[in-house]
Amino acid sequence: MKNKTIQVTLLAESPVAILQSRASEQFARTLDFLPGSTVRGAFAEIFMNKKGSDDPVFQQIFVDQNILFSDFLPAYRAAQPDLLPATAAACKRHGLKHIGSLRDRLIDMMLESGTAKTEDPPTCDDCSSRLDSIGGRYISASEPPVGEQPNRQLRMHVGISRHRGTSQQGQLFSYQMLTDKQVERKPSNGDKTITEREPLRFVGQLEATGDTADQLLSELEKVVTDREHLSVGKARTRGLGELVIESRNPITAASDFAERWDKFNEKIAHPASKETRYFSITLQSHLILRDALGLPVLDQINGAHLGFPDDLKSIKCVAANLNRVTVSGWNAAQGLPKSDTVALARGSVLGFKVDSAEEKQAMAYLQQLESDGLGERRAEGFGRISVCNPFHSQYHRS
Repeated sequence: MKNKTIQVTLLAESPVAILQSRASEQFARTLDFLPGSTVRGAFAEIFMNKKGSDDPVFQQIFVDQNILFSDFLPAYRAAQPDLLPATAAACKRHGLKHIGSLRDRLIDMMLESGTAKTEDPPTCDDCSSRLDSIGGRYISASEPPVGEQPNRQLRMHVGISRHRGTSQQGQLFSYQMLTDKQVERKPSNGDKTITEREPLRFVGQLEATGDTADQLLSELEKVVTDREHLSVGKARTRGLGELVIESRNPITAASDFAERWDKFNEKIAHPASKETRYFSITLQSHLILRDALGLPVLDQINGAHLGFPDDLKSIKCVAANLNRVTVSGWNAAQGLPKSDTVALARGSVLGFKVDSAEEKQAMAYLQQLESDGLGERRAEGFGRISVCNPFHSQYHRS
């Protein structure tokens, strides 16, 4: 099957607020990324306003789900940042400001499986503080990497009495917003430090599947054009959530699967590594898995949950760092909330082992799984995974 992927950059022209949960409390937190379902809904709204929902291209893209929308991650540069896995750790006191303390603990967890821990916990090289988990944050793809956290502001307002037209006592509401950054820079000519604005961007991917992949992306671009304005999130009638499509660039699929696999196993260097091979699955987005009874799968994951063939009998999970999240949403077309769903949170990590005799078969299946995704609602950005993510081998400290 022929797939085509493009990277889309959205430029924020106003603050953005995507609520973590339904607005039933006086203080509402915002997500620090745009879920794929949010971007997909914004594209669908523009398409419906221009062409209508009966258009055959609309049916192919949004009903038949032939274009998959990833989550869009925040960035103040043009490049897409990397999501840190749940096994990432850094200085407890200074975080990613002490970038030299950044390390990954997955391989240690896999080696310690079934054995008692004997070593002292690692500390920061710069200040000797203990390390703490920082999974779910972002780092830039540059060298050396730097923390890439979106700037947040708090907006407050009061409830208005319908009878008096003045503020209602006891009704004070506030919610977070993602905004631009103000950065101080010193010019090369030695003049005084100046303050510059760094606009907030969101970077994600659109992947078209099937033999008509090129045609569908082309038709979508004709309707939702470059510099098209999108509205997302909370308080859109008050000027929030205004985005514009800044760029679209085709990207090629990664071809380094075997290299990642080998590097991961080189780092483990287990005495039984000749008879056993190891791999990891890192969630790049939330994952909705259900068992045979339709119940959400949140722990004790095995090969059957991931759809492994029956003849891959030796696969066994030896380490896991899993978090769960409640996913809510809003169906703009129907004007109704979506039902809440419990999912495995992005950044969660699983470590497996497999007999060397089944290595090639496991690699072939995992490579296809990485391309296709896993679980439910993949068209909305759910179920994206990375096998033997380079972060685990690059930041492992023996």
